[in-house]
Amino acid sequence: MYHESEFERFINDLGFRESGNNWLSINRIGCFGEWQFSESTLRYLGFKKITLRKFRANPSIFPRELQEKVLRALIRVNRVLLLDYDHYLGDTIQGVRITRSGMIAASHLGGAGSLKKFLDSGGKINRKDVLGTSIYDYMRIFCNYELE
Repeated sequence: MYHESEFERFINDLGFRESGNNWLSINRIGCFGEWQFSESTLRYLGFKKITLRKFRANPSIFPRELQEKVLRALIRVNRVLLLDYDHYLGDTIQGVRITRSGMIAASHLGGAGSLKKFLDSGGKINRKDVLGTSIYDYMRIFCNYELE
């Protein structure tokens, strides 16, 4: 019970950071929904029929409930992609404690590959999104959720 409520708090806070919890949101680079998905992420996860063009025309094709389902799928995929990086859990890199929640959030921001480069480089490779938010930023902001 505690685990699930903490996970709900985590995804709510992630949605707030991404879009202000606005499931209708579209950012300037074309990511959309509460958790700001790109079309390429949706395609990768098997949601090929959901496109930005279709969402603009009819947001009901991608309601919040489906967006949360996609988010949960993305988190599962990223956790599998990061299994070999669990040895970093509990370490400190560039002053930020490495936690599962921070890793999940950072991989949501920049992809599992960007997070891996951050970890392997000791934080020297710290990619940013087009809005200037970095892997480090999400590792720091989202490090305090108990998702184990």
